[in-house]
Amino acid sequence: MQVIGSGGTPGASSKILIRGNATFTGENQPLIVVDGVPYDNQTLGSVAGDYPFNANLNGVNNSNRALDLNPADVESVNILKGPAAAALYGTRAANGVLLITTKKGQKGLSVNVSSSVALDEVNKLPELQMLYGQGNGGGSLTSDAGTYAGNTPNSWGPRIGTDGVPEVARAYDNLDTYFERGVTWNNNISVSMGNESTTLRLSYGNSNQTGIVPNTKLNRNSFRLSAESTHGRFKLSGTAAYANTKDTKAQNGSNLSGVMLGLTRMPTSFDILGGPGANGYDTRDGQSWTYFSAYDNPLWSAYNNPQTGDVDRITGNIAGTLTLASWLDLTARVGADAYSDSRKQIFAVGAQDPPSPVGEVWENVKNRMEVNTDLYAAFKPQLNGPIGMTFTLGTNLNTRRDDDAFSRGRNLAVPGFYNLSNASDLYNSQTTVEKRIAGIFGDLNLSYANQLYLNLTGRNDWASTFGADARKKGFFYPSANLSWVFTELLGSNNQGLSFGKVRLSYAKAGIEPAPYRTRTYFVAPFITDGFTDGLGFPYGGQNGFSLSSRLGNADLEPELNTTYEAGVNLKFLNNMIDLDVNYYISKSSNLLVLRPLAPSTGFDEIYTNIGAMENKGWEIELGFHPISKKNFKWSIEGNFTRNRNEVTKLADGVDEINIETAFASIGSFAIVGQPYGALFATKWARTPDGQLLIRANGLPQIDPQRGNVGNPYPDWTAGVRNMFEIYGVSINALFDIRQGGDLWNGTFARLNRLGRTQASADRGKTYVISGVKITGTDDDGNPISDGTPNDIEISANSYFSNYVGDSGSAAVEQTVQDGSWVRLRELQLGYTIPMRGNKYVKGVNVYVTGRNLWLSTDYSGVDPETSLTGAGSNVGGFDYFNMPSTKSYIVGLNLSF
Repeated sequence: MQVIGSGGTPGASSKILIRGNATFTGENQPLIVVDGVPYDNQTLGSVAGDYPFNANLNGVNNSNRALDLNPADVESVNILKGPAAAALYGTRAANGVLLITTKKGQKGLSVNVSSSVALDEVNKLPELQMLYGQGNGGGSLTSDAGTYAGNTPNSWGPRIGTDGVPEVARAYDNLDTYFERGVTWNNNISVSMGNESTTLRLSYGNSNQTGIVPNTKLNRNSFRLSAESTHGRFKLSGTAAYANTKDTKAQNGSNLSGVMLGLTRMPTSFDILGGPGANGYDTRDGQSWTYFSAYDNPLWSAYNNPQTGDVDRITGNIAGTLTLASWLDLTARVGADAYSDSRKQIFAVGAQDPPSPVGEVWENVKNRMEVNTDLYAAFKPQLNGPIGMTFTLGTNLNTRRDDDAFSRGRNLAVPGFYNLSNASDLYNSQTTVEKRIAGIFGDLNLSYANQLYLNLTGRNDWASTFGADARKKGFFYPSANLSWVFTELLGSNNQGLSFGKVRLSYAKAGIEPAPYRTRTYFVAPFITDGFTDGLGFPYGGQNGFSLSSRLGNADLEPELNTTYEAGVNLKFLNNMIDLDVNYYISKSSNLLVLRPLAPSTGFDEIYTNIGAMENKGWEIELGFHPISKKNFKWSIEGNFTRNRNEVTKLADGVDEINIETAFASIGSFAIVGQPYGALFATKWARTPDGQLLIRANGLPQIDPQRGNVGNPYPDWTAGVRNMFEIYGVSINALFDIRQGGDLWNGTFARLNRLGRTQASADRGKTYVISGVKITGTDDDGNPISDGTPNDIEISANSYFSNYVGDSGSAAVEQTVQDGSWVRLRELQLGYTIPMRGNKYVKGVNVYVTGRNLWLSTDYSGVDPETSLTGAGSNVGGFDYFNMPSTKSYIVGLNLSF
């Protein structure tokens, strides 16, 4: 399992992948199930209907909605890998399931109180030079220092402290000034009570967080009630939860109002708090105090361009089980998940991110409703002899509805009044998406002599997103799992091998298409020019629609994910050593691909089922428990995972699929023979043996063909946990390792070009790029070399702009970096205070925890565990002025009464 964060700001999303990507255009994250009911975990941005670009590249770090679940209410989390879980939980389980069970009431009366405080600091930042100030001309062949110039992002100016240039009199550490120490308080209280027939648990939790970025914060209040009662043959249970989550976010990424864009490009000679206004980051009239008119001061932006959110969420379920006989139970369960997400984004008059600095306000309301109904019978016949059997037969109905209402106002008449009535240019869009799925499923478990186990499942679903014929037919997907505990044949006297089990499994899951792909719809047309946000309808007070250029396909079939697994679980020396090894092959077929159409048809493209992809991998877990005494326990646990992904088929006539629109110089693609999401970009031209071809100006030649410059997914990951428990004192250390996983460090490339990186401070010398000189061209006009080594000197400015920077003559290949790391993910010291004989206090536990305390990586940007596009995207490996991650110091107390 791989978890990828998008930054260390409050509420920033985290993406989860189990065994790699399984679909081109759909959801690749696992389904979250809480107490048997699906729990929505979407990551949704606020996007106007007339916005034609990829909003994941800028804006704010949006939250994934698992954020609304209080961790203090969680009893256990089980990870179900692969499509085998789909029989019980439907098509969304094709990518695996995070099965969460919440805490329930217990017999008697108990009260639990917990409180913790965390101090958060920036984990890793780009290294910036503090020797040269704002300006141009520095790093030339004749001089390291340049001339001061205002209103430029360049830091190729004079040396700091140059006589007669007051604008570069001193250096300012603006990164240190900007970032704050974040504080997070978590407080929880729960009451549990019950007797032999009825139990109840009520909990309240509050999380209050301030972020490392000024004016970013999150506050969550959550309540949960769980009850269970048994009366004769009837058992009734239910949960009800309410959460209110409020947050304030700052601008991020490829964004002229973005925090890291304006902050890291800021010349060291500029004082972020040097403005004449009341706050230091503003002018006397309240505008942004900035070094370059196209960028907002990041402090001014944090306070003047925030996005606020207010989520109210209600989840719950009620289930009843009737025992008709000792061998037959009937269960009915209804669960619901509903929330309203109200967001407001403001851009002050003068802000640079909207199309023009005239002020802007957005109002966005997202409503989600999901109802899940299960009705099933569990058969548990009492068979004579060594054979055991259970069988479950049931039906499932699921309906989902998402509503999104977006309103925007531009050209604010009164500065500071962020209301749509204050705008002269109004726009609104609305989207409603509905989906319904009905299914029947069966689950058969057979056992023989407590050593041979067979599990068979099957499910048939009917989904509303198909065309009429496929909707009537439905689609079926089965699974089979066979395991053998072979040590049962060896008897209990076998001391070397305590336990041994081998297993084989086969599972298939069908995935329905997204809604509204079977018909051709009318849409509001728009045109773009690459420089502005484009033009669309309504325009000039007139509305307009045209037939979509994407042709609907009523014959769409389900995508299929088929997995084969083999594994072995071994325990040695009375369970002192525990080894679990698993190998899997997962084949995704019938994947939806946009196939181009001849323009003469009147359409550009159509969805078809023709793509294919494959994942292969190893999962290894090893546990060593050398000491297990009453007052002294020591365990070491490790895991290793490796996944290899390859796109094996696309539609005829389709060479590549652009997963999402990205940057002009680099994108994330699905290409046959390459891993899904491979980074394709401009590359250097090379000789057959890999040497750079150098032009007469001393710079390498760009290859006219773009190519694969990296794979954003790791070669392998591993973790090692070391645990001690000595007379109530516990020590827990977790090391996390990732090998491979490339990132495009677009931040580093741009900062090199601007002269802001620490490396670019070495500008008092010339540079010679290793390679061979171009000495001619072949018959096709391609450059060739006779092997003469390059000896052409170039200036520091040219080297950092045109070779390791991102000017038009630089290849993106140069700034794709290895994102490997070794980190101390967690270190915890705890002590459980003995409370024997105390009739009021049952338990006291205090602990100190550090997270991300140490990181070793060659990556030159922020923490390489980062994602510009967040969990709501299938793109990975982009770092373009991403928010930094954090390290945390936590002190906590748990009390039970």
